[in-house]
Amino acid sequence: MFMKNVGVGAADFVVLQTADRDAGCYEAGMDNACTRSVPYLDESNATSPNYTDYFALVKQYRDGIGRPALLWQTPLGAPSGSPGGTPNHYRDNHVHYFLTHPSELVAAGGVGVVFSAGWSTQTTIKTDNGQFKTLSTAYLAKPAQLP
Repeated sequence: MFMKNVGVGAADFVVLQTADRDAGCYEAGMDNACTRSVPYLDESNATSPNYTDYFALVKQYRDGIGRPALLWQTPLGAPSGSPGGTPNHYRDNHVHYFLTHPSELVAAGGVGVVFSAGWSTQTTIKTDNGQFKTLSTAYLAKPAQLP
């Protein structure tokens, strides 16, 4: 209600920050830029926190404000079964999940994702072992239909 009262409903879209750091940076605890906890989300959606929970939150904003959501500052880390990582190579699975499950993002009210490293020691498209290029190329060959 507060967001509507301050006029957000008159905007074209609402911007929601995904996370400004790779989850692995927090897990490794080696980087002064990673001082708060950002969880590694469960891609199987069997345990919490997971992407079903995350998209429910996005949908709550979308439905409450009445505007589509643009997700920004989404980390570029690559999935890994091992927590942590090293500077410029931390684990995270947002790129993998968002680009392989775009219909879930759209169903929640999302219309786009901005991927970026939130700090100089985070994973980038130059240090992700080709993950972003591979997954975005596959996505662009068959993009999600927006409402």
